[in-house]
Amino acid sequence: MVEFVLVTMIALVFTLAAAQLALFLFERNVLIGSLAEGARVGAAAGRTVGDGQSRAAELLSQSVGGLVASSVTITGQSSGGLVVLHAAGTLPSFLPFVPGLPVRLTASMHKEELL
Repeated sequence: MVEFVLVTMIALVFTLAAAQLALFLFERNVLIGSLAEGARVGAAAGRTVGDGQSRAAELLSQSVGGLVASSVTITGQSSGGLVVLHAAGTLPSFLPFVPGLPVRLTASMHKEELL
């Protein structure tokens, strides 16, 4: 009985650690995808960097929820025909004893030319 409890506790810790890692990777991938789409929107002809920032924030909020979206700040800039979006913040953890994962991500796209 004691061995079963010890093995179960260890298995539970490893399972929760794997689930937390998977969640961090999912949130990070959603964030970089949202940034890339936002940069694409901001680089479209007739669009601004603000449009791209709004789109990236909207996609992030729809995909992973408000808690993650509120913990990450998305900023953008345009220079030399290049739209660049930056995300900085901390991805929250669902486990109380595991700290959040700090992230700093960037996505860029060349501005479309007006024909």
